Amino acid sequence: MGYSALNSQGRPQQAPASTIPPAAANGFGAKRPPTPTRTAVHDSEAARAVVFAVIRRIEGYLDEETLALDASPNFDLKASNDRKSQGLVDLNQAMRRLKISDVNEELERRLQSFRNKLAINLRKIRLHLDAVREITAMLSDALQSAESDGTYTRYTQRSMP
Repeated sequence: MGYSALNSQGRPQQAPASTIPPAAANGFGAKRPPTPTRTAVHDSEAARAVVFAVIRRIEGYLDEETLALDASPNFDLKASNDRKSQGLVDLNQAMRRLKISDVNEELERRLQSFRNKLAINLRKIRLHLDAVREITAMLSDALQSAESDGTYTRYTQRSMP
């Protein structure tokens, strides 16, 4: 509050009734003026740029995972899968912003390249999982053989020379 709004006793002065807008004077039924409507402006280049950025980020995850599957058996697949899943959610949202007319040849090529990287990553993951299954089966067989005393196994007689 400024100095001029105080009376001689240091109390706030009331505004004269003529300065209060009529709609606010009674406090009831006062309506705000209508908010001007905004027309949504669609920027095709910006929508495509968002899609490209999301694809680049996911491809980074794919490249990291593909290299790690070749190099490190202790790679955290769950964390990598979580990043890829979130990236695909982001890509889905970015794709919804595109209009059919926004899809050009450059975007189609980029999406095809992305599909190829996904296919390579899928093959690597399948190979990794197949190897894990084989190792698990071998370990399971070895444990069963080590624990078995032969009671329930079929005995085959070997011919002696």
